[in-house]
Formats: sequence, structure tokens, C-alpha cells
Amino acid sequence: MSIELIKGERFNLSQEVPNFNKLAIALGWQVSQTAQNCDIDASVFMLAADGRIPAEKYFVFYNNLTSPDGAVRHSGDSRNGQVEGDDETVHVDLSKINSAIQEIVFVVTIHEGKEKHQSFSQVTSAFIRLYNSETGSELVRYNLNQIFSQETALEFGRLYRKNGDWRFQAVGQGYNAGLQSFVDKYYVENAVTQGANAGGKVDDAEVLRLFSDRVDKQLQEKTAGESVANPVNADNVEPEQDRDVDSVSEIQEPAITAEEFLQRYKEGERDFTGINLAGVDLSGKTLEYPISLSQANLSNANLSNANLIKVNLIGANLQGANLKSTNLQQADLIQANLSGANLTKANLNYARLIQANLSQAKLSETQLNSANLTTANLSSANLTQAILNSANLIGADLSQAKVTKVNLSYADLRGVKLNGVSLVAVNLDGANLKNVNLKVVSLIGSSLVQANLTGQNLSGLNLSGVSFYNANLSGANLTSANLCGANLSYANLEKANLKDANWVGANMANAKLAGAIMPDGTIHE
Repeated sequence: MSIELIKGERFNLSQEVPNFNKLAIALGWQVSQTAQNCDIDASVFMLAADGRIPAEKYFVFYNNLTSPDGAVRHSGDSRNGQVEGDDETVHVDLSKINSAIQEIVFVVTIHEGKEKHQSFSQVTSAFIRLYNSETGSELVRYNLNQIFSQETALEFGRLYRKNGDWRFQAVGQGYNAGLQSFVDKYYVENAVTQGANAGGKVDDAEVLRLFSDRVDKQLQEKTAGESVANPVNADNVEPEQDRDVDSVSEIQEPAITAEEFLQRYKEGERDFTGINLAGVDLSGKTLEYPISLSQANLSNANLSNANLIKVNLIGANLQGANLKSTNLQQADLIQANLSGANLTKANLNYARLIQANLSQAKLSETQLNSANLTTANLSSANLTQAILNSANLIGADLSQAKVTKVNLSYADLRGVKLNGVSLVAVNLDGANLKNVNLKVVSLIGSSLVQANLTGQNLSGLNLSGVSFYNANLSGANLTSANLCGANLSYANLEKANLKDANWVGANMANAKLAGAIMPDGTIHE
């Protein structure tokens, strides 16, 4: 059974899976529609005790696919990251690793990310997972759920030795730098010069140089007056074998105070893209449209009772933020990270929350009328008494969410995940529930007036007392369903399968039953 890690957690391979040597490390990601030409590369650095690669070929990448000890083998370059599942895989045989190697670092970079104005804010669903390459069984997985803003390089994870054991750490560290920074950090001194003089042939060291030149040159070719913020080097990333991930300094500008931010706003500044406002207190403040806080870091910020109508928060990090009673009407929160945020009684009417992360967020009594939550993550969120009238929830994940007394009338719920959800007393009048698996939920006491349940599989469900007034149940499977006391008046049950259904006391007035299979097995004319 696979174990899911969070950022910074470690897994002892040697103890948990003894006598195990051959594993695969798979990395995956999805590129957004705005970055279709995004070229993402995975690289592996095999480090000695001094935190450097002992020789050129211990830098494994798509142009040097195998380490000199034969222990690490790269699957090759995936140029678009659009294939579902694993994008690039590194195979490792622990029994073959050179005894000098103490750590293996897995880095993913965006080729020419700065030049193309691309960053990991345009990449979603990134993960690293370890599995047994002989059996295919997954051992451990780390999903990089955090939102990245301007970062063009990510350290996904690392394997390292400690006290004779091989361990894995989920890192998830972002850097505003290119691959050259990692080469500078991990590469042996003067190795390129030595390799370039070897018999006039293009050896691995020269390939490495060419590869480095191909990738982000921001640290080498800056014009006068330009600078690189906190480049990755041996001075600001600790090389200790068992370093804590939190000790790796974030590559971003320091957080500014509320006073400084408001002064800049007062002076007319409106573009705050990528600004670091972590923990800032802007409660009760009004930020007038137009204003951009796209990719901003507002984690744990206090924005309660603030007026943020139409604000641009695309890709912003609002993890753990206090947004209680905040007015975010028509706000743009596409791909924003709102995990664990307090949005109680907030106004998000007409807001765009496409692909937003709202896992474990507090949304009780929140207004989300006509909000766009397409493919949003609402798993384990508290939506008690929330109003989502006419909201777009196509493909959203509501697994384990609390939806007591939620108003989902006329919402588009096609393809919504409802695992572990109870829809008791939920208003689903007029909702589109096509392709939704309702067999995993309870619908007792729910209202499904005018709901679209075409072809829905409701076999064996307890639907007693449920109101299906004027609902579309054409072609639905209701075999052995409990429809006692249900209101099916004016419902469309044409070609529905009602065989062995119990509809004692059900209101069937004016229901359409043409072609339906009746409880006794006969077909209604």
C-alpha cells in the first residue's frame, strides 16, 4: 500500500522495504493551456559527501541517460508534460550505486522559462512517486500541492544514505533560477575545462556544457543593471546529508508590511504581481478594481471583511488565509491555492475559481452563486449552508466534503466526485447530475426538482421521500430502488428501468413512463 508524504517528510526505504534494490522514481506534471510550448526537463544529481558530483557523468539527464556505475538510468526527455500519469522516469538499482554517492537529487526545470515568461505557476498536478520497478507496486508518493509563482526550477525530492539506510525525502522546493545554478552548485571544479581538452572529441563534459548553455542563461548573461534574485549556490542551500527542507531558504522577495503595501497602493501602484504579503493584515481594507495580485503570496494573511471585488488573484497563494466575510465578488482566482483558508460568509458570487485548490477550506454560509469552480479541488471542505445556485462545478472534487443544507440548485455538477459525501437535505433542484456517481452518496430528504438525471444509475438506492418533481430521469436505472413516498409527479421516466423498485406511496401524477420497465417487469406503453 502506497504512503503519501507531505512536504519535508521522510521515508526509510531500507527499513520499510528490506532486501529491496530496484526501484523507479516517476515524475509527472500537467501544463496549463496558457503554456503549451513549455519544455520541462528532469535531471538527476548524484552527490558525494561534499555535496558535489564526483565526476561529470554523475549528472544524469536526457543527453546522459546512465550513470557510470550503471545504477541510475533516465527514461529520456518528455517535451510537453501533457500525457496523463508519469512524464519522466528514473530507474535506480540501489545495489549498484557507487559507495561514494551519498545523495541523489531529483530536479525539474523549465527550459528558457524566464525568456518565455513561463514558470511553475502554469504547471499543475506535479508529483514524484517511488515504485518497485519489478512488480510495479507504488511505495511512496508526494503530490506537490503548493502553488508556485515565479519559480522556474523545482527540487522534487531526494534519496540519501543515513546510518547505512537509504531514505527518501519529499522536498517540493522552488527556485527562481535555471538549471545552470544547480550545475554551478553540484559540479566538480574545473571539470568542464578538463573534459574539453580530452583528445578533441565532444565528451560528456562538453555535452554538459552545451546542455547548460541550452537551458536558462539568466545567471550568466545579464545586462548591466540586471540581477538574479538569490541564485542557487552552495552558500544559500545547505549541503548537509540530512538537512531539513525548511532550512532551504525560499527564493523570493522578502514579505513586505501592510503599511508599505498600502503606501504603494495609495501612490497609485496597481500591479502587485508576485508580491510577497505572507501574514500581512489587510482586514477591512478596500482595494479598488483594477488591481492585480496575481501569483502573490498571501499565505496566512488576514483579509477578513476586506473589499476585493474583481481583484486578480490568479495563481495566488492564499493557503491558511483569513477571508471571513470578505467580498470577492467577480474575483479571478483561477488556480489559486485556498487550501485551509477561512472563507466563512465570504461573497464569491460570479468568481472564477477554475482549478482552484479549496481542500479543507471553511466555506460555511459562503455565497458562490454562478461561480465557476470547474475542476476545483473541494475535498474535505466545509460547505455547510453554502449557496452555489447556478454554480459551475464540472469535474470538481467534493470527496469527503461536508455539504449539509447546501444550495446547489441549477448547478452544473457533471462529472463531480462525491466519494464519502452525504447529500441529505441538499437542494439539487434543476441541477445537472449527468455522469455523477450517486451510488456513493445518500440522497434521503434531498430535493431534485427539475434535476437532470438522464441515464443515471440509481439502482438499489434509498430514495424514499426524495422530490423528483419534473426531473428528467429518462433512461435512468432505478432497479430495486426504494422510492417509497418519493415525489415523481411530472417526472420524465421514459425508458427508465424500474424493475423491482418499491414505489409504495410515491406520487406518480402526470409522470411520463413511455417505454419504461415497470416494477413488475412489464414495459409501459
